[in-house]
Amino acid sequence: MSPSPWSFAGIDPSGGAGLYQDLRVYQSLGLRGRGVPTCLTVQNLNGVRGVEAVAEKLFSAMVETLAEESLPGALKIGLLPFSLCGVIEGFLGSLPSDTPVVLDPVYRFGMGGGTFLPEEYRMMARILFPRVSLVTPNLPEAQELAGWSLERYPDDLSLMARRIHEQYGAPAILLKGGHFEGEGTKVDLFWTPLEEKFYHHPVKPLSGVHGGGCTLSSLVTALAFISGESPLETHISRALALYQTLLEGIGGSGRATLEPERLRRIFAGDGSLP
Repeated sequence: MSPSPWSFAGIDPSGGAGLYQDLRVYQSLGLRGRGVPTCLTVQNLNGVRGVEAVAEKLFSAMVETLAEESLPGALKIGLLPFSLCGVIEGFLGSLPSDTPVVLDPVYRFGMGGGTFLPEEYRMMARILFPRVSLVTPNLPEAQELAGWSLERYPDDLSLMARRIHEQYGAPAILLKGGHFEGEGTKVDLFWTPLEEKFYHHPVKPLSGVHGGGCTLSSLVTALAFISGESPLETHISRALALYQTLLEGIGGSGRATLEPERLRRIFAGDGSLP
């Protein structure tokens, strides 16, 4: 069986985040993804009420069974319980070195809840960040990892990214600034030790986006799978553009849900999607 993009992520019963959303993104770009759940959540669009980790033995068995057919051509890692970090570290070590791996280091859900204690979160970063291609923390997650808060936005984003690289060994960082509550445009930063690029986005009248981090990281993963030889920055720029397209047309001022199926309809005629 030919390689495909995979996802390790939590199960969101509402279908707008986590593993279900990752697979929807893959499908919207014409890909048949595969996924292994890391945890089960009790949640709806209004909030998270509970999280239960998938047992290590069961998770390992699911991963090993899929890998018997084919290793992933690209991998997105989302919500994790700390108990699975060692298993995932071992699996990453079995992949070819050029396999794109995107880690969305979820610390707290957008509507509350989480799976890490602060010290566990930083330990997860030390274990997994050096083994992936890209990490995609949002601003609160980056501040937790770096151990300090921004004083100058967006100027300090570069310093924060560099600190995460130096402390945890992440080779590339997409630092998402959408949680900044000040005035002006929202700014994301792609950073590596050799380059950095800022992306400016208009402010949307929304109180939040359900599954936004999942959607963006799985878009980067899918695009890296489709054209893996392109520079990572190319995939990120394209993913951010597609993400902004998904935000367009969402009405009201409440919490938004994203429908990745729109990508197939919007871009079907331009030849840019498979």
